[in-house]
Formats: sequence, C-alpha cells, structure tokens
Amino acid sequence: MKRVLLIAHGELSDREFEKIRRHPVDGIIAADGGAIHALERGLVPRYVVGDLDSVTPEIRVRLPETEFVHRPSQEINDLEKALMFCQELGVEALVLAAITGRRLDHTLNNLSVFSRYDQKFRYTMYDAHSRILLIRDRWEYTGPEGQLISLIPLGKAEGITTEGLAFPLNNESLIFGLREGLSNYIVTNPVRITVQRGLLCAFVIDPE
Repeated sequence: MKRVLLIAHGELSDREFEKIRRHPVDGIIAADGGAIHALERGLVPRYVVGDLDSVTPEIRVRLPETEFVHRPSQEINDLEKALMFCQELGVEALVLAAITGRRLDHTLNNLSVFSRYDQKFRYTMYDAHSRILLIRDRWEYTGPEGQLISLIPLGKAEGITTEGLAFPLNNESLIFGLREGLSNYIVTNPVRITVQRGLLCAFVIDPE
C-alpha cells in the first residue's frame, strides 16, 4: 500500500467524511478506536494498530479479514503507533481522518505527534470545517477571494512572510500564547506563505 487512509479516534463528522472519500487510496489503516469509525462508515481497514483497548470482541468478529497489530507501549499514543507502522509498510502518502474533535487535549497532542512525521509522507488532513497543513518553509495556494485562512504557530514560528492575504506579515513572528494569525482571508491569488524558522499550522477554512 502506497497511499493509505489513516483513521484516528477523534471525531469523524459527515462533512469531514465527504471530503476524505474523494481521495483514492490503496487501503485503510485504523489507529485503535478508528476501527469504530470505519465500521460506522462501512469501511474495512486492512490493519488496526495500537494498544487495542478500544477493540471489542464484536469489532474483531465484524472485521474477520483485518489484521490487528498490537503495540502495547503507553509512551506513545495510538496515532503515532499507526504512523510508525505506516513507515514500516513503506507508505508514501496519507489521507488523515478523525485527527481532531472529541477532546481538545487529544487534538493538540495529535497535531504535536504529526509534526514529527509530516516530512515523512505526502499527506492530506481535514477536520469538519477546514483543511489542515503544517508549513515549515514555503506554501502556495489558490482559493476564492474571502476564504479564511488561520495561521497558528506550534510554539514559535519566525520570519513569516505572506502574500495575497488581507493582513500581511513581513518577516514577522507568531508565538503560541502571545500572537497568532486567526481568520485572515484571501484578497489576491496565489497566496504565498514562507516560514524561515519553526512550524506554522495553517487552517484553510471551507468556503461557505
């Protein structure tokens, strides 16, 4: 499998599911409780990876062709276990689902975990209302005028320069807890964002 749908155990809304199903994949991997989402959506994962504390006997019965990969360590969460397993399989591209939602601490932790792996895969990541991506150096995007884009630093991001947004940044810093870039919006295309140091999380909000 080179391109995989990876389902975590956050919230998987109808709106997010409609977005991820547009992407063709070679197979599905669920991070532990992500198997519940898969069954609810009529999907059959090839693998379920994690400590498997959310996997009931009923789930195993309903997924007779699925391989359950037990990774018991409590030092890392199930999403990271699944990402490590994807590396072992030689996966090249990921569509990530149910990364956010339910508990805020889980959402923040999942984004932190993925920041250790975003350079190892090509990826597409959504929540119910936005596409989510991590910017380390340069990103370019074309979207409708007025589309909202929020820029939230994971820690401190420095040397940020933007083009095409209503509130431009010119070699400036954003710092979590001090200064963020919430609800900027497109005025001209293409939008270009560069970051010299640090990591910037961009939320490209779905047009209404």
